[in-house]
Amino acid sequence: MTTVLLLSRDYIICWVNVWLAPVECVFDMIESELERRGIAPKSTVDPALRTT
Repeated sequence: MTTVLLLSRDYIICWVNVWLAPVECVFDMIESELERRGIAPKSTVDPALRTT
């Protein structure tokens, strides 16, 4: 039973990585294009926590 659980976990991890690879590639391309156009990336800081 443990072997089946380990194989299932590995399969799920592999499947998620394969599924997300194209999404990550497109996201990187969009970020590169925005940077090329001079648009600053959005801050990851929560606006509620930002001090001005």
